[in-house]
Amino acid sequence: MDLRHLQTFKVIAEAGSFVQAAERLQYAQSTLTLQIQQLEAELGIELFDRRRRKIQLTAAGHTLLIHTQHILNQVEQMQQDLSDLAAGESGSLRVGMIEPIARLYLIDVMHAFRERYPRIRLTIEILSTIRTHEQLTANQIDLGISTPPPANVGLIFEPILTETPVLLLPKNHSLQQQDEILLSDLCAECLLLTESPCAYRTAIEQAFMARGLPLAIGIEIGSLEIIKQAVQQGVGVAIMPKIATYHIPDDTVVRHVKDLNLHMPLGLITREVPLTQSKAVQAFSSLFKQAAADA
Repeated sequence: MDLRHLQTFKVIAEAGSFVQAAERLQYAQSTLTLQIQQLEAELGIELFDRRRRKIQLTAAGHTLLIHTQHILNQVEQMQQDLSDLAAGESGSLRVGMIEPIARLYLIDVMHAFRERYPRIRLTIEILSTIRTHEQLTANQIDLGISTPPPANVGLIFEPILTETPVLLLPKNHSLQQQDEILLSDLCAECLLLTESPCAYRTAIEQAFMARGLPLAIGIEIGSLEIIKQAVQQGVGVAIMPKIATYHIPDDTVVRHVKDLNLHMPLGLITREVPLTQSKAVQAFSSLFKQAAADA
């Protein structure tokens, strides 16, 4: 069924005249007559009673008019929704990010995004680095924010900042008294680390291995916030991203490890071949980059 035929039918029904409908639509009257004849032939029923001076709808015509109004309204709404979606003003956006960067930037970015795009349904997931990469690859999220993904997995990484690891100690720890701290000083400590696999965890393990030092992992904990609380309670010491130590518990201190010279990029991750070109992804990415630049 041709949508134009329904539009023509609706205008004729409202005008009560082929002549007036032709003037409104700026069509030749013969064109309107042909369209209605084609519509009636397709439906197998007459839509207008043409025996009177002013045409009137038949019972079938009244029924079709009700459905036509609904159909055309739905088409108009569909066109508006698609237009909003193309403009990045509606739809949904799923973002996954690692905990440290979420804690530092997420609230401000969410607030700014919500103000600009109130009709976009935003879903945020706090994930490990590995889960961020996996969910992007599986199309379970649209944008990831973490350390770089492995090569050749179909993901694109755009760095936005560089992070270095630091050491978090209880305030009264003996290492706090030393002028400088080395990796070798940590071999006898109860070291609190994130679960494996994790980009920071892997980098730390490689740093110990490169110096021929044993890495005595005391406890593996999946949350950096819990690790910080454990350090506060004297359970152990922790090497963690500097970005995670901008807000630390009372009675803890941050120190640098002299020979732990790691520089890890953090950034935006998208699929090489996105299923849809989302302006919402571009908008959220832009806001996040601005927040990182302003920090």
